[in-house]
Amino acid sequence: MFVHQRRVLIVFIQVALILLSSTLAWLFRFDFQFPQATIFLLAMPLLLAMRLAAMARYHLFHGYWRYTGLSDALDILKAVGLGSVGFVVVERWVLRIGAFPYAVCCMEAILTALALGGARVLSRAFLHRVEHHATQMRMRPVVVIGAGAGGSMLLQELPRSGYIACALVDDDPAKQGVRLQDVKVAGTIADLPEVVRRYRPQELMIAIPSATREELRRIAEHCQRTGLRFRTIPGMADLLDGTVTVAQLRDVNLEDLLGRDPVAFDLEPVRQRIAGRSVMVTGAAGSIGTELCNQLLRYNPAKLVCVDQAETPLFYLQQSLGGSGAKSTVETAYCMGDITDGARMRELIQEHDVRAIFHAAAYKHVPMVEENLSEAVKNNVFGLLTLMEVADQMGCEDFLLISSDKAVTPTSFMGCTKRIGELIVASRPSSRMRCVSVRFGNVLGSQGSVVPLFQEQIRCERQITVTHPDVTRYFMTVPEAVSLVLQAFSIGNKGDILVLDMGKPVLILDMARTLIRLSGVPAHKVKIVFTGLRPGEKLNEDLFYDFEGRLATGAEKVLRTRSRTLNWAELQAQLRALRAESATGVDTRIRAKVKEIVPQYQWSPIEDMQKKPVLAMREAPINCVAELSNASD
Repeated sequence: MFVHQRRVLIVFIQVALILLSSTLAWLFRFDFQFPQATIFLLAMPLLLAMRLAAMARYHLFHGYWRYTGLSDALDILKAVGLGSVGFVVVERWVLRIGAFPYAVCCMEAILTALALGGARVLSRAFLHRVEHHATQMRMRPVVVIGAGAGGSMLLQELPRSGYIACALVDDDPAKQGVRLQDVKVAGTIADLPEVVRRYRPQELMIAIPSATREELRRIAEHCQRTGLRFRTIPGMADLLDGTVTVAQLRDVNLEDLLGRDPVAFDLEPVRQRIAGRSVMVTGAAGSIGTELCNQLLRYNPAKLVCVDQAETPLFYLQQSLGGSGAKSTVETAYCMGDITDGARMRELIQEHDVRAIFHAAAYKHVPMVEENLSEAVKNNVFGLLTLMEVADQMGCEDFLLISSDKAVTPTSFMGCTKRIGELIVASRPSSRMRCVSVRFGNVLGSQGSVVPLFQEQIRCERQITVTHPDVTRYFMTVPEAVSLVLQAFSIGNKGDILVLDMGKPVLILDMARTLIRLSGVPAHKVKIVFTGLRPGEKLNEDLFYDFEGRLATGAEKVLRTRSRTLNWAELQAQLRALRAESATGVDTRIRAKVKEIVPQYQWSPIEDMQKKPVLAMREAPINCVAELSNASD
């Protein structure tokens, strides 16, 4: 019924257009006079009949004018031409009526063609505008930050993903007020709050892939003031294929706001040392170990041996590496084993003909180690010593220890074990095996690190626990840390400790505030609770001892130092004594023996441990609560 009514309406409209075109042609011919009206009125039925018959022949009575195209225009021209010829033939040679002017026939044909085509074009434009408006109403409005190449490509992609840009902002004065793809640059980045109030977007999208970390930090601060979610294009690599998709956008994360750009390393020398050799990674299922395995596969080792005593994480490592493209060309072995088990380590090294070892296995969580001293000594010190001795006996050529900045003037027992590890690597004689240590700070996002802990606290508890308002740490990303490890492996000489220049340390309180802003939870709903420094923790970490020299290397921002080496026989005697004390399980005796090996260990006998915590020296009490909204940035 509806289709029939629509067809009748379409016929009626086109008849009206033909009559209007004929009338206008007659008026144009006779200077808007209407002489011989009888001739005109008698000719109209015949003209209409011819026009309608020709239009029916070319199927011009359908109502889908929104899809009008070139084929419809050609059909209109054919129908008008056929109708005009039919009218003239019948009118002059069949009915032998010659009073209807040829000029009116020609002019009427032109006007009819224009009217029929124009009606379809206007209908298509109107319907397209209505649909576009309806589609816009369903789309999520966003403000795009950046009116350059990245912004332009993002604007093209937004409608396909259900978004529409209502405004742009850019700091370039030359772009203010201009339109990019019909979207106005409404202000600078600093004007974001006002632009948001004016255009009411639901989201912000940062399309400046060339922005440095410092620039992104500034942009993020302006975005955070609006209270809206904001996302960014990861980097210039995403523009190489000439497209930017909404799927590429990701939330701005803490790594973007480190305050420095990640250090880039030339890792081509690594390939020369890795390619074609069997390589072992201990602690392979941890955060650093997993990334290390991923990166090592790129350098085409003959075999990658992944060792860890944790079964489930090792299984997940196997699943993740099994999906990489390098798996098809690199043989990979996943081996459960304890580094303190010399027989098992010997078996693995011999079976897989291991030539190089990256030693990442260690107990590393400061508070846990403080409660389990003998196990920490067994794993971090004697596990290392066992592995080194077996590796040297089996003909390994390269050995790298992953150390920590907590090994410098340590206040934690974990730092002491790492420092003893550095001393073993530097002092132990070996005619064949090159031994190197790498010292770096905290790794963002690693298992048990502060960032995932804070994120979980925000999500579940709506509060963050910070040990002290003045505590700072050096931070680096997981890929950055592993790149440093590989760089050190390629350039380090025997006994070297390689250290990354990580810029300025980060105030943990500032990091907590930034995470709250990035979480999307209103700032006033999240509290920061100061709990006091835990056993073994200190306010600030150092990268070097005062007595250590700092030497440049061939790699930018990688420094080399040689620690004080001990006489190996003397160190062996001290280690034997430490093993004996560790067997007793008496913490004070273990700590005292460790302090003999590491005199810089900031520990005193038990009576001195009864002093008030560091935080109590400040006026703010332990467990005081700081509202974020009252804290200044």
